[in-house]
Amino acid sequence: MRKLLSDRRVAAAVLALVVLIFTPLGAKMSLQRAAEKVEEQFFTGVDGRGAIADYLSDSANAALGLVTVGAGYDDAAGETGDLRAARSALLDVMDGRDVSQYAEANLRLVQSFRALRDVLLAVPLTEEDTRSLELYVSTFEGAQGAVNRAGYNEAVEDFTENTLGEFPAGLLGGLLGVDPPEKFQ
Repeated sequence: MRKLLSDRRVAAAVLALVVLIFTPLGAKMSLQRAAEKVEEQFFTGVDGRGAIADYLSDSANAALGLVTVGAGYDDAAGETGDLRAARSALLDVMDGRDVSQYAEANLRLVQSFRALRDVLLAVPLTEEDTRSLELYVSTFEGAQGAVNRAGYNEAVEDFTENTLGEFPAGLLGGLLGVDPPEKFQ
């Protein structure tokens, strides 16, 4: 065995085999870790900006406030129930780390929130409920605006274009099945 390993051709073949096996494996692990690091910014924030996950929590809190206002008006019963369910769905998603599930739940929350808001704007509210409505709408829309300015999607696009879109990372990533980070849409 010792004599076989001291043969330069055998040693070169073993070295080539090791390089051919471990280089792609290392490249895949490195690219996948980099993609996961970008996706983690959904939960931690980008360049000192707030995290989308936190803004969605703020939106869920504002939705709860609007549900409370809507519960006092028979004309808003359907939309109040829809918003309550949409908020619950978002809270359920928040236990996980799937960006696309967050996006789907948030879209439902936005639609339900705005539907209840529109109904409440059309019914005579008490003075206190009018102030509460204004506060919850302002908080909700502010949080949704912050989601759009959070920089996460831009970080995903930058990684996709400047890392996975460049040679050789793009070629290796595609061949090795590296999953790009998900955009929040």
